[in-house]
Amino acid sequence: MSINFLKVVEYLDASVGGADQQVWAHGAFWRDVSRDEFVNMDPIYGVELITVGNGAGSGLIKSLRGEDPFGVDDGVEGARFRTMPSQMPAMAASRIDEISGWIDDGCPE
Repeated sequence: MSINFLKVVEYLDASVGGADQQVWAHGAFWRDVSRDEFVNMDPIYGVELITVGNGAGSGLIKSLRGEDPFGVDDGVEGARFRTMPSQMPAMAASRIDEISGWIDDGCPE
């Protein structure tokens, strides 16, 4: 069974230290938006955030896993951006997998 959008928001907030933490550079783009706004968000720094039905190909998942174009801080060849969350502990792989599964499942509300 897939997680829902509120769980995705919870995981993203937890990855930056909580829902009240400031997020610099791109901001906390997952806060105060609906599921539809999140899924249809404009690219961030030219990277498509969500590719519905393709978790592994979504920019959000690549950013959390440190896959090209992310991972410059981890030595990923060709990377342009840091792994997210930047300068913080990585999100647990199981949570990233859950978010990826949510995207694979069509991003249910």
